[in-house]
Amino acid sequence: MAKIKTLHGRKKFSANIPKLRLKKDVKLTKHDPFKSLTNEKLIAQAFWECLKDNDPEGAIEILAAHFQALNKRQLAENAEMPRSTLYHSLKCKNPTIKTVAKLIHCCA
Repeated sequence: MAKIKTLHGRKKFSANIPKLRLKKDVKLTKHDPFKSLTNEKLIAQAFWECLKDNDPEGAIEILAAHFQALNKRQLAENAEMPRSTLYHSLKCKNPTIKTVAKLIHCCA
């Protein structure tokens, strides 16, 4: 049986992609997603819109994204709950109202 040859290095697939060229008068601004994800008013508005639209999965995703941007250890200490409960409540996508209220209260 013949020995299978393996590659010794990775190929660069992005080398053949042409560079993006912008018009001269186009101005770009930097976007900081961390700033948006830690904005409590924006998160509250998005959470409320998901609840109004009967989208509980979307509401939990919004909370999960918000908590990803925050320091989870400090968040769990402020909520006086174990970190495992915090991770599990966002992982299982079905936290109780009591858990959601506790998490929101500790963020404020």
